[in-house]
Amino acid sequence: MNSKERLAAYLNGESADRRPNLTIIGSAVCRFADGGRGMDIETYCKDWKKMAEAASIAAREYKLDFIQIASDLLREAEGYGSEVSFFPDKLPTMTKAALDDITDVDRLRPLKASEIPRLYDLVKAAEWALDDKDVDPMVLAVGPMSVAGNVRGVEDFLVDMFDEPECSAKLLDIVSDTTLDFITCLAEKGVKYVYVADPVASLVSPKVYEELVFPVHRKIFDHMKKLDVTGRLHVCGNTAGIVKYTSTLGAAVVDVDHVVNFSAALESAGGRCLLNGNIDPVADVYTCDAAHTKRAVLETAASVNYARALFMPGCELPTDTKIENILAIAEAIEQIGDRAS
Repeated sequence: MNSKERLAAYLNGESADRRPNLTIIGSAVCRFADGGRGMDIETYCKDWKKMAEAASIAAREYKLDFIQIASDLLREAEGYGSEVSFFPDKLPTMTKAALDDITDVDRLRPLKASEIPRLYDLVKAAEWALDDKDVDPMVLAVGPMSVAGNVRGVEDFLVDMFDEPECSAKLLDIVSDTTLDFITCLAEKGVKYVYVADPVASLVSPKVYEELVFPVHRKIFDHMKKLDVTGRLHVCGNTAGIVKYTSTLGAAVVDVDHVVNFSAALESAGGRCLLNGNIDPVADVYTCDAAHTKRAVLETAASVNYARALFMPGCELPTDTKIENILAIAEAIEQIGDRAS
C-alpha cells in the first residue's frame, strides 16, 4: 500500500496497513535541498521549487504520507501589505502591520491568490508535486484568524474583537475570501488535500470562537467540500474548549496539541472527524532521544485504547529536529498499525 492509497483509505474509514503519518515537519525539510547540502530558511520561504523538491524527498526519508507544501504563515498577510522580514536561520516575522487601525478595514478588498506572488507559489509547488505517483501533496492555507492577526497585529486584533467586533468580522471575511480563491486554484490543479493552519484561533474564548471564528472556518471547509477537497484543521495550543465546534466543521482531520487532554477531546469530537495528536513536539521529539519519542507516541495511542485517531506531534517540529527522532514517530505508527479499540 503506497501513501496515496493509505491516506485515502484511512480517511474514508476503509482498511489500511497502518494509520497515515501526517506529522508537520515544517522547515525540517530544508536539510534535503540541493542534493543534501540543504538550504536556509529564507530560501525555503521564497523558492517554491526547492521547497517542493525538498518536501518530496522528506516525505520518503521521514516516512510521511503526504508531501508538505508549506513554509511560513505570512504569505497572505504580506499580500495585504504587512511588511515581512526574512532570515537565514529562522522563520520570517511580520515587522509592520498593514492596518494601523481596525476601522480602516474598509480600504481593503479581497485579493485573489494570483495577486499575491508568494501565495500563488504554493499553487505552483502543489502542481509540481502532483506528478508524484506514490505520495499526494497536502497544501497549507493559513487560517483567517492568523491572517487577520498578521494584517492587523495579533495583540491588537484580539483587542479589536472585543472593541470593534463588526470591523473584526469584516477583516475575517475579507481574508477568508482570499483563502477560498486559493483553495479553488488548488482544486483546479487537482489538489486533493489542504490543511488550514490557524494557531491564533486558540487564543480566543470558546464564545468568541463560536461567534466570530467558527463562521469563517465553516465557510472555508464548506467550500472544500463543494470542490471535493479533503480538509484538515491545525490549531495548536489549548483548543480543549473549541473541539466541540471544530469537530463539526467538516474537516476530515482536526489536530490536537499536547496541552489538550486527548481522551476528553475524542469524547468531545464524538467521532465526527479524526483527531490527530497529541505528543509534545519539543519535550517528546526535539529535546529527547529517539527511544523517548517512540515511547511517547505508543503511550499516547495506548492511553486512548487505540481509538480511531492519528498519533503524532500536536504542532510543527523545529528546523533541526534529529532525523532519528522523526523516524521514531514513523516506527511507532508502524507498530500501532491499524488496530482499533
